[in-house]
Amino acid sequence: MSVVAGGVEAQHKQQVVCYLGSWAVYRPGAGKFNIENIDPTLCTSLIYSFVGLDETSLTIKSLDPEYDFNKKALERFVNMKSLNPRLKVLVAIGGWTEGSKKYSAMAKTAASRKTFIKSAVKFIQEHKFDGLDLDWEYPANRGGVPEDKENFVELVKELRQEFNKYGWMLTAAMAAGKSTIETAYDIDDLAQYLDFIHIMAYDYHGKWDGKTGHNAPLYPRDDESDVEKTLNVDTTVKLYLKSGAPAHKLVLGVGLYGRTFLLSDPANVGISAPALSSAFAGPYTREDGFLGYNEICEKQTMEGGAWSIVWQKAHQAPYMVRDNMWVGYDDEISLSVKVAYAQKQGLGGIMIWSIDTDDFTGSCAPKNIKTSRVGGDESGSSTTTIPALTILLTLLMTTAVAR
Repeated sequence: MSVVAGGVEAQHKQQVVCYLGSWAVYRPGAGKFNIENIDPTLCTSLIYSFVGLDETSLTIKSLDPEYDFNKKALERFVNMKSLNPRLKVLVAIGGWTEGSKKYSAMAKTAASRKTFIKSAVKFIQEHKFDGLDLDWEYPANRGGVPEDKENFVELVKELRQEFNKYGWMLTAAMAAGKSTIETAYDIDDLAQYLDFIHIMAYDYHGKWDGKTGHNAPLYPRDDESDVEKTLNVDTTVKLYLKSGAPAHKLVLGVGLYGRTFLLSDPANVGISAPALSSAFAGPYTREDGFLGYNEICEKQTMEGGAWSIVWQKAHQAPYMVRDNMWVGYDDEISLSVKVAYAQKQGLGGIMIWSIDTDDFTGSCAPKNIKTSRVGGDESGSSTTTIPALTILLTLLMTTAVAR
């Protein structure tokens, strides 16, 4: 992995926010990701994911005390600042598994919010973090109540008031889907108090659709329905901007993973082709319907030219097919297009979910890759190489013109 002299923060003012899924330490073989696998010179902010919320006391709690405390993962994570003094290190609370119901209860009253905020301050001080990232998925949804929308603003406002005493950062990871955005967030109010809004601009499609679809399309296709045409990065970003978020506070999320499908008919391999309700998993992440980028590039390396790679022009992103297996993902070209898009929109930077599924061992170096693009209306060039994405993102972001 390449190291940029002086680190990303020394080179420009845009954010490169790197999330770590702490559970990656339990993955087998080459997929195991330790704290020491992090290159802190690649990021402006590192975010440890996740801590949780105790549903009885409504205070912050560790989700893995053995790893966080006994194995000193939190301490080792914060110590990354010794390798990059400009680095900001935050802890994220929430995530998909935590749900929404107990966060709704915590945000309901001024007293319960105060209890949580007090615990957050204590946790951040004790472990020497630089701030907190809120990952409540999602206010007013998944067991929440409509009042969550207003209560979330109050929570963020009160956190900001307290954090100002310490000079801490306050960020939030927020949804990409139009219906969730409209029900969960008062964006203009939240933007007043948050340092940055991290847009989770991925998971637009997956096996749940019953047909193939790209994980993170940049733009819609002409043949999509009106609802489907809202499921893309451009629509999401424009909605945040229209809703009052300053561009410089928006950080565009990119996923270093793909969504997998099993085709109903192996002869029908295009975008929006019928697919089964189940998909397939990778050897490291072991989640049905999901492949880390490291697993994707390993397949392309180990399985030679067996995978056909197609560039979807409208979405500005690739997918790959082998027999009845279909994967929509991002590569170095689609990511470079998204970075350029973020810069053109004047956004605050790029967020990466997550560094532990990147090609952190460097096995995707061009000399190791054996892949081919297929012909047809959506094809790209005759051959392609896929380097490690962190190297690409670093080069892109460090050569960007600082505003």
